[in-house]
Amino acid sequence: MEKCDFRVLCQWDVSFCPWVLDQLRQVATVDVRPTDRQFLLDHIHEYDAILVILKTPLDREILSRAKRLKYIVTPTTGLDHLDLQAIEELGITLQSIKTEYDLLDRVTATAELAWGLLLAAARKLPMAHQAAMRGIWARDAYRGMQLSGKTLGILGVGRLGKIVADYGNAFRMRVLGCDHNPRFKAPGVEYVDFDTLLAQSDVLTIHIHLTPENKHLINAAAFAKMKQGVVIVNTSRGGIIDEAAFVDAIRSGKVGGAGLDVIDGEWRTDLVDHPLIALAREHPNVVIAPHIGGITVESQAMTMQFCADRLARSIRA
Repeated sequence: MEKCDFRVLCQWDVSFCPWVLDQLRQVATVDVRPTDRQFLLDHIHEYDAILVILKTPLDREILSRAKRLKYIVTPTTGLDHLDLQAIEELGITLQSIKTEYDLLDRVTATAELAWGLLLAAARKLPMAHQAAMRGIWARDAYRGMQLSGKTLGILGVGRLGKIVADYGNAFRMRVLGCDHNPRFKAPGVEYVDFDTLLAQSDVLTIHIHLTPENKHLINAAAFAKMKQGVVIVNTSRGGIIDEAAFVDAIRSGKVGGAGLDVIDGEWRTDLVDHPLIALAREHPNVVIAPHIGGITVESQAMTMQFCADRLARSIRA
């Protein structure tokens, strides 16, 4: 197939690293544009491959119109923005970085943000900053938690969980880990079962993939087993937590703080009314970021380059 015949839709923002598409442009015509759902419904049939983002999920309705589509490429480990069953049924090749362990070992951005959210929630930093900007120097109003000597519970001790464990040890915390199928044993981690993790953690940080089996794994029953005032950090996927139970646990004080990079329903158009976002406006210990865990210059350039080059090799093959 000639270059001009193979068309790729790139939804990525490559404005800060345009070179990541250099190899791909040698074998395909690449259209770079931020797309929305309506654009995909109207134009997906024109493309042989698509480089996707989390913001615009590819569901069966869109994929059913993708008559030319041969490749879907996502520079992510999570795949819940894709209709995997439809992709398989339609015979489309999916390329992700979910099992690219050599690459992923060099991508630390999400673990770093998890620790930043932990500190922000435990020390109520956003609200303290806002008060200081208003000239309010109310130190005792933002009394927080010291981490040294506390127990850090890590749900999912894979690549990111292992890095977070290193941070916990550096902060002189006792580190517990729970992983039903560990790829390795992380040093400095005491491995326990799920109930023990819930019962003993002062801080619980989540690093597992969202699957049908663990949707709402952290629910009302799980919160009931946790310590009073536990801090929850989630940089994985919002659907792992039952958010109605989460809101109740925060309001009751069972959860003393939350640092969230993800929420359930990130694609809603009325996010300002999302229950957790509304709650964060009232509680200085609830800190929410708009899924920026992997959004650093280094991590994005590295993963996008890897994915684009791999697609180029596939096209040449």
